[in-house]
Amino acid sequence: MIKNSELTFESYFPDFELELLKTDRSVHTVKNYLCDLHLFKAWVHKLFPAVKASEIDAFTLQRYRGYLDQTEKRAASTINRRIQSLRRFFSWALKNNFIKTDPTTEVKLKSVQRALKPRSLPKNDLHKVLTFAGKGIHGPRNYAIVQLMLQAGLRIGEVESMQLSDICLYERSGQVRIRDGKGRKERFVPLNASVRKALQSYIDFRKSKNENNFIFENSAFFSTNVGKKLTKRALQKIISEIMVKANCKASAHTLRHTFATSYYNDHKKLVELSTLLGHNSLNTTARYTQASHDDLALQLEESSLNEFGD
Repeated sequence: MIKNSELTFESYFPDFELELLKTDRSVHTVKNYLCDLHLFKAWVHKLFPAVKASEIDAFTLQRYRGYLDQTEKRAASTINRRIQSLRRFFSWALKNNFIKTDPTTEVKLKSVQRALKPRSLPKNDLHKVLTFAGKGIHGPRNYAIVQLMLQAGLRIGEVESMQLSDICLYERSGQVRIRDGKGRKERFVPLNASVRKALQSYIDFRKSKNENNFIFENSAFFSTNVGKKLTKRALQKIISEIMVKANCKASAHTLRHTFATSYYNDHKKLVELSTLLGHNSLNTTARYTQASHDDLALQLEESSLNEFGD
């Protein structure tokens, strides 16, 4: 029997993955953790082939941080995410007595400049996006997707996971159930009149096509023309193509940012916005209270000092 101290670094990955799943981490989150660990493994094996977990020290991790920063020129957020993944792994290894010390405690995260408010779409761009979304044979579906992300602030992965039974529509109210939000947390998001109308039109469209699979409660809400669930990548591609047609430099996540920015500007209620977005921390939501790049540019253009130019 091989002793724990003799196991290579990557030998622990399967057990670590099981531990993450037990703590109710989403499949997407677990995948990201493991991806970061494999990237570190590929780097460290070039220096120390078959390195054991107990042999990885703080100096090695600091070299890795420097490699990401100076050689690969990674963004601070990417560097910090990879370090956090290693922290999570070594903390688990220490807790289970696979190692004697945690080398990540001496490795600092890279300082990140305070983020500006995420970019949102102005109203004239929104009109164009919605217009192009509603065109073509998939118009009812694509229009409903865009309205759902815009009016309810859903993540693209949450849209992918939606089932028919997750939608409740009434004449004057409605809500969508998010089963597998970030951190595997369930939440319910109210639906306003605009998105209720779009969703109902899409439901009626699918029923008119006599799609038998759509009558079951566990059927995917958004599907391809042959009834298969739209994947996250397919949804991103659909929205990306709509943005190109509308001549907007934006992504699917921009719709969520637009929802959040609009909600905060209208109501100035951070706690409520955090609940709607499914954030674990108010600090994440607080970025919508910051000035955007466009806001700062406009303020500087209107500055009283601007008159001193040529």
